Amino acid sequence: MEYIDKNEELIRRSYAEKYYILDSMITRFDVYIEDYVVFIDVYFSLPYHRFKGDKVLKLHFIGVTEYEFYWNNNYTFYTLERYKLFKSEKGFYLSIDPYDESETVLEEDKGIIFCREVEGYFM
Repeated sequence: MEYIDKNEELIRRSYAEKYYILDSMITRFDVYIEDYVVFIDVYFSLPYHRFKGDKVLKLHFIGVTEYEFYWNNNYTFYTLERYKLFKSEKGFYLSIDPYDESETVLEEDKGIIFCREVEGYFM
């Protein structure tokens, strides 16, 4: 596993180095608790990116304070056509099914995670 970066620097580098998760496919969610801290690991296949699917991007959400995921079999499993990833007043925020692409937390956003920290890894 290759550490990329964390928090604001991870977000900045994802745009600068073009490993953002747009058009990626989520292949796995892990939700777990250790020492009373909730973690979520989300794994992204990057088939349309410069890696040509050779690497998987893992986002490791630490100190999760809220999450919500929903899916049904009428849709392809989590292909990301739009997303939001930014630091909000409540911590770092990811929406994998946002209402719009503004850097604003909206009630209409779906597939959300709020957390204290986020780290990125290539696998």
